[in-house]
Amino acid sequence: MAKAVITFKIMPESPDVDLGPIKKEALRIGREGGAIGEMQIQEEPIAFGLKAVLVLGMYNVEGSDFDAIAEKMSIIEKVQSAEVAKMDLALG
Repeated sequence: MAKAVITFKIMPESPDVDLGPIKKEALRIGREGGAIGEMQIQEEPIAFGLKAVLVLGMYNVEGSDFDAIAEKMSIIEKVQSAEVAKMDLALG
């Protein structure tokens, strides 16, 4: 079964939003969505103090609905949007 590292990009509503609760909830949603092993969280500076939250996880490609996971992340409190930003197939 093919595996891929999926990067979800979450944009908060404003630069003033506390990213801690968003990160915690995004990890929970990612694990519930079928992430395999450890997940990573990163912050990506955008502009004027705004930072995107990047959530990286490995998933089985077959039978996974990554857009549905992103949709669940988009309804986290104080999140403006969430999307699948990148998909890298794992080799090996």
